[in-house]
Amino acid sequence: MRRRRAESKCRGLRAGRFRNKSVPLVTVITKTVFVISKIPSGRQLVLEARERTAGRPRESRVTQALLEAALCELAEHGYEKTTIAAVAARARTSKQAVYRRFRDKEAMIAGAVEQGLLRTNPAPPQRGSVAEDLRAYLAGTVGALQDTPLGNAIRALVPHRGKAEVGSVLAAAEESRRLLMRQIFVATPFEADMETRIDLLLGLVYFRLLIRGVRIEGGDIETAIYLVLGLVAPRDPVSGDGLPGM
Repeated sequence: MRRRRAESKCRGLRAGRFRNKSVPLVTVITKTVFVISKIPSGRQLVLEARERTAGRPRESRVTQALLEAALCELAEHGYEKTTIAAVAARARTSKQAVYRRFRDKEAMIAGAVEQGLLRTNPAPPQRGSVAEDLRAYLAGTVGALQDTPLGNAIRALVPHRGKAEVGSVLAAAEESRRLLMRQIFVATPFEADMETRIDLLLGLVYFRLLIRGVRIEGGDIETAIYLVLGLVAPRDPVSGDGLPGM
């Protein structure tokens, strides 16, 4: 059901949730704001007029629609097959609107993924229980990568990490998430070998979801946490007779 919700979000964009409406010129209101500032002598006042137009909120909506459309196109078709024309059509706007905001396709896609990552940033840890903080963090991360277009979008970018803007966005996201996990471990009995513990937990998420494409359930998260924290006693090894090929 979660996957259907993620897919319906992209279908909503394709169906035209955002439509580019024409606005008569006479409806564009120009407001002039006078800012009073002192000149260096302090004896005179200068009135500085700055114009602001009422069209800016609409421009913001166009940008938002383009970023959402780009994320969905990337998730569905991959990096190579995502085109500026397709993104513009999905957002119900023009290619000119894209080029006014982004230098090229890479910049547009990097912006779309960056926004998607920012929207799914985990909450700060509560610092009450390491296991509970890790569970909340990993459940949120898995949910974002597994049940929204963001996961497929990032998977599509894995072979393109060498591109400057794409690589920069992914590296910044990785560092911010590792920083949050360090906040969970620091000043606790589990601070030793903290970076290795982080590697093991994030490795579960990245390898299972982004490489193998295998779903992660709540039980998988809990088992990984307790194994990494050393809170699960080792099980009895399987006897030699029970191992295939032995």
